[in-house]
Amino acid sequence: MNNLQRPRRLIALILAFLIPLNFIVGAAALAADPVNLVRNPSLEEGAVDATCYKRAGWGTEGDWSFVQGRLGGRAASVTLQGHTAGDRKLVQEESTQCAPTVVPGRGYTIQVWYKSTAPVSLTLFRHSAQGWSYWGDIQQQAPAADWTLATAPTPTIPDGTDFLSFGLSLAIDGTLATDDYSLTEIPAPTQNTTELIINGNLADGTPTPACFMLAGWGNRQIATSLSNDVPANSPAGTRSFAISASAYQSGDAKLIQADAPGCAPAVTPGEQYDFKVDYKSTAAGPSGLTVFSHTVNGWQYWTDLKELPPVPGWTTGQARTPAIPNGVDRIALGVSIAGNGTLSTTNYSLAKYDAAGPPPVGGPDAVGSWEILSSQMPVRALHSTLLHDGRLLLIAGSGNDETNFNAGSFRAVVWSPSTNVFKNIPVPYDMFCAGHVTLPDGKVLLAGGTQAFPTANVGPTTFQGSKKSYYFDPADDAFHQLSDMAGAHWYPSLTKLGNGDIWSAGGLDEKAQGTVLTEMFNTSAMRWLPQNQVPQTWSFWGTYPHMFLLENGRMFYSGGHTFGNGLPGTGSSIYDWATAQIWDVPGLRQKDLRDQAGSVFIGPVQDQKLMIVGGGNADGNTPGINLVDIIDLKQPSPHYVPGPDLPGPGKMYVNVLNLPDRSVLAANGGQLNRSGNIQTAAIYTPSTNSWKTVVADPVGRNYHSTSILLPDGRVAVMGSNPLDNSFEARISVYSPPYLFKGPRPAITSAPGQVGHGQNVQIAVTGDVATASLIPPMSQTHQTDTNARVVDLPLAGTGADRTVQIPSNPNLLPPGPYMLTVLSADGIPSVARWVWVS
Repeated sequence: MNNLQRPRRLIALILAFLIPLNFIVGAAALAADPVNLVRNPSLEEGAVDATCYKRAGWGTEGDWSFVQGRLGGRAASVTLQGHTAGDRKLVQEESTQCAPTVVPGRGYTIQVWYKSTAPVSLTLFRHSAQGWSYWGDIQQQAPAADWTLATAPTPTIPDGTDFLSFGLSLAIDGTLATDDYSLTEIPAPTQNTTELIINGNLADGTPTPACFMLAGWGNRQIATSLSNDVPANSPAGTRSFAISASAYQSGDAKLIQADAPGCAPAVTPGEQYDFKVDYKSTAAGPSGLTVFSHTVNGWQYWTDLKELPPVPGWTTGQARTPAIPNGVDRIALGVSIAGNGTLSTTNYSLAKYDAAGPPPVGGPDAVGSWEILSSQMPVRALHSTLLHDGRLLLIAGSGNDETNFNAGSFRAVVWSPSTNVFKNIPVPYDMFCAGHVTLPDGKVLLAGGTQAFPTANVGPTTFQGSKKSYYFDPADDAFHQLSDMAGAHWYPSLTKLGNGDIWSAGGLDEKAQGTVLTEMFNTSAMRWLPQNQVPQTWSFWGTYPHMFLLENGRMFYSGGHTFGNGLPGTGSSIYDWATAQIWDVPGLRQKDLRDQAGSVFIGPVQDQKLMIVGGGNADGNTPGINLVDIIDLKQPSPHYVPGPDLPGPGKMYVNVLNLPDRSVLAANGGQLNRSGNIQTAAIYTPSTNSWKTVVADPVGRNYHSTSILLPDGRVAVMGSNPLDNSFEARISVYSPPYLFKGPRPAITSAPGQVGHGQNVQIAVTGDVATASLIPPMSQTHQTDTNARVVDLPLAGTGADRTVQIPSNPNLLPPGPYMLTVLSADGIPSVARWVWVS
């Protein structure tokens, strides 16, 4: 918007705020039994005329009578015949004994029940020191054959006003009956600690949503409507508001919060606020996220936060305000349409941005505790894998350091958490940004990585991918060369299939371009298959796509990825790798802000539920979000639904992982691209679908951080590679609350090898309620697509128990697992290693 447009927009906005048009303020939270300020509301008192009412009007006289009331008793009726001028209405008598008393600065809801053969209008009069005066007709009412409620809010009561009088006016030939008059004060809104917009899903109010108003300026024709066409995951009762513009020459139109008591969000100078709105638009150009601010001098245009592109389907627009200027106490926000077309909006949300987040409450048994180890990582570990002997393989490659790359200095170590000893491992090529996964025999497959760093002014503008592939063998702590992949991949994902083979796709090729090549590693032959033996979609899956194996053998792409926007379409999909078919999955909010999000199965993998947490957009340096979406993949038509927001501010680079008590830990992250550390942590409980804030990692971590569940139930968190390309060498270890709740159960014996569908005997001590298998994590860039908790049905009592191994290898791909038992209080045992074959 150019500067010449701003004054006209400002004038239009001020006029709109001063003259409320057809909006309902009833979005304030309901108070118990509001007091009706009208005396004799049902007109039952009085012999000839109803006590405290008068027959008012001018022009053509009316015929008055009492008729049967809405709930029995009586109602007042007036008939106009041969109307030539004026109107007739029944209003409260203009006296201090009868007229309802009101308070300046407050708002009130008017209600009158009526039947009418003609249109009528709600008419207001107000009293001040200067006497009584006409205040205005605030709402038209259609003819109604049956008793119908006419209701509308008053404007904010002006200074000096102490009494009101109101009624329904009949101004053409017809008959009007009225009954049950009411005037109640609109209470101050009671809202939660985060959401500042009242009636954000537009569920209340007609024809304009409660607490909202239409504003704008310019030369164009505008039509508006309310609709039940809303995003699939909207709360019950949600409606959308459509603005259609035609004959456009100039200006804009937008739905914004109204200047009515409790409606325009109150803000604090110096603070920032996150605004979200669902929208779709067929307008010729982008729509602006527009903000107006209020001071003691009134309302004025403040800023456009960003432009939203036209989109045919529902999507979410989001932006963060600048710091609120001194003197500003309220703001109003909306989406502007500035061209021919239709803009629909709903699900408005505004919350204060708080980098600190909510504080954790309770002791270690409620929020856990962190320890920073005395030993630091000797390498820039970007890739972390738990080995089946309890050690961790930490790979740096060049460590995102071009000097190391040019020198051929590639590093990795094996770390033993029990002794804090690091063993240097020779690295044959630059495994920086490779993919990795634990194979069925416990070796670690490495694939892809870096062939070249970006070259200034010449050639590619980003990294080139590598075809190379090796495996790491914990038996000799060495890397061993394999056949090359069919194509090069920088940032590929590797997902294990039910037969133990490895699917891989995504990333950049040797030309630094997005590769559409799908790869398959045959574990029995220990080689990559040629391209013509692998079903190809010829689709680009992005970089490090979050791809999870499902119980039916298909795969689910959660929408999580690394760098920039999400994929076209809905941003999420179900994929049959065997037939190379892809189906879009609806419901993912903010698909273009899922860069460096966290994705993970929630609860036992048998539930087939998965969540995606947070994310941002590194390419656009867009602030991270705290949205959580959850999908039940057992449903006939799976779709994402909104989950509870991650507590605290939005963030990308969030590390999420399964804990053995079936909960999910989400920790660390950054507000912006490799910057703005967000030191918050929370644990999600699937049974209650809720988050609990826990103590945060004392070390701030963002890009290139990893987190690994250890066999003893603790979590190791490592790394961080901010914009200055430094690297965090400290290691943090989190002890979840379950480690402080009492004695742990234990597994005293279990077989080292099990098969699918077997019943297996184990021996335990303590109060044991459930058992599970968890694969060793192999994580990079907040991604481990093979992580899961596999529930084991448990039978028996006492020391000797029987567990049943699932027969479906898609739930339990072959390889090493950590066997854990859990007490009824949610306390896990130390894990024992079991091999599934």
